[in-house]
Amino acid sequence: MPTATESIRTLPDDTVLIIGAGPVGLMTASVLAYYGVKSVIVERNREPTRWPKMDLTNARSMELLRKIGLAEGLRERGVPSSIPYTVLMSTGLSQDAAFAQWNHPSVDEYRKEIRARNDGTQPLEPYQRVSQQIFETWMRDLCEESPLIKLQYEHKLESVAEAAEGISAQITTTENNACWVYQAKYAVACDGASSKSRRSLDISLEGGPMPGSFLLIHFKSRDLEKLHKQGHFWHLFVFNQGAFGGAIISQDEKDIFTVHFPLGPDADESSISSEDAVYAVLGGLHGPFKIEMDEILVRSTYRPSTAVAKAFAGPQLRIFLAGDAAHQNIPTGGYGMNTGIGDAFDIAWKLAAVINGYGAPGLLQSYEQERQPVAAQNVQRAAAHMLVHLAAVELLGSDASEVDKESEQGARLKEALQDHYRKLDGENTDLGIEMGYRYVSRVCIPDDSEPEPEWDPHSYIPTTWPGSRAPNVFLSGGDSIFDRLGPDFSLVEFKDKVDQQNGGAFIIEAAKGLGVPLTHVLLTGENNAARIWQRNLVLVRPDGHVAWRRGCVKGRGEADRVVQTVVGRDS
Repeated sequence: MPTATESIRTLPDDTVLIIGAGPVGLMTASVLAYYGVKSVIVERNREPTRWPKMDLTNARSMELLRKIGLAEGLRERGVPSSIPYTVLMSTGLSQDAAFAQWNHPSVDEYRKEIRARNDGTQPLEPYQRVSQQIFETWMRDLCEESPLIKLQYEHKLESVAEAAEGISAQITTTENNACWVYQAKYAVACDGASSKSRRSLDISLEGGPMPGSFLLIHFKSRDLEKLHKQGHFWHLFVFNQGAFGGAIISQDEKDIFTVHFPLGPDADESSISSEDAVYAVLGGLHGPFKIEMDEILVRSTYRPSTAVAKAFAGPQLRIFLAGDAAHQNIPTGGYGMNTGIGDAFDIAWKLAAVINGYGAPGLLQSYEQERQPVAAQNVQRAAAHMLVHLAAVELLGSDASEVDKESEQGARLKEALQDHYRKLDGENTDLGIEMGYRYVSRVCIPDDSEPEPEWDPHSYIPTTWPGSRAPNVFLSGGDSIFDRLGPDFSLVEFKDKVDQQNGGAFIIEAAKGLGVPLTHVLLTGENNAARIWQRNLVLVRPDGHVAWRRGCVKGRGEADRVVQTVVGRDS
């Protein structure tokens, strides 16, 4: 209950309270606004992050941004589309060449590959290199311009409580230390790894901090001749004798870089200068490699953590955890913010459906059912990617410098390491992880007509198995089937000929009768797409995942049951 010194702000029932204005909170607000739903974001910091943090928005996140019209805006602020995403593995820049590398294509090259293959295995949108600092600043600007989003800066969450009718959040304004109680019917907690929301709800984590920590140095340097001595790179992983030596990330392909310097268990980071940390990582096995540095932008330490919350929602389904509040990950694979973007889209469209009157509480219950397994899977996969680098340390053996020598043993060692990295190259190419996950929840109707298709973490296997992301395919006119889908639910119907009867009209009538917004996508003679999509009738959700599929529908009763189930009204 509010105290005498606290003032109450009660949000209208159609307005969602969002706690935290990082990328996940801003994405949640943006998706809600796309569906016409208002939100209020409370954020303790006036300024956006100064840290680059995540440096890759993956293909699935780019598809979700495209859905709400933001993909091209982000690309305009990222690394140019012509630049390849090269990753180098090296013992240090004093050597003439890296011993192994991954050659990921540029956005332009990736787009050509996507269109050329057109077999459903590829995303519609390629990935995009852009630092989280830029992403967050840009999203803040967009949200500040939206009439449906209100940003409240210098509002610090103290605690939150959930009841059957909604939530109460105790907020302190840091400018004047005023105390407020915000009351809302629904809230989304995007308040980071140390989430006060999660702790207030007494939701524990499975997992926790890992051994060791890193010193991060974010800096500017135009000494590109030295930095690019072994070639242009996006990431450069460096190896010492018997240890992983750290990494350097090119943030903008101009002059901004970030170094991750591993700290020993007893290291005193205050005794290590920023310059020395950078030189040590760049030099790797062979001692400090000095460059001209123009400016140290930010410096901090972090301890990697892998954890997943045991619940993603309060028991009353009034408050939901998203992003780092729900899961924490290590950097390898880039699953941190990208998993959070998936959380944001999932909970936002479901809340919008409920607030707009056609979704039921069962839809909100499905949020945890769907997103928690994805988070757990991504945490496991990020650890697997890190093990690839640790295995390279083992391969380098007792004399890592041998790999740089012009000798038979050096050649064999280099070949072994190149083979290792060639076979285990999934760190930023595991499309099965990024977009092949399949939701299993009460709002996805199983297809009992055949066994579930195989799943591969490295490759996306195109399928319309319910719960899967529907496959991208270009139609005969050159446009993507995704761009035919509506903003809400879409019924994609394939016909060999115009008079073919699949019963799609029953689904359309059922949706209309139940007030569920539905776009009917009728495709005739699209044989390639029909083959890849596998069924004559495929019901696609707002997030692009398949809710239901069949060859035909026999009557209105069946159609009513389908539509009721996919919007959570089945009980």
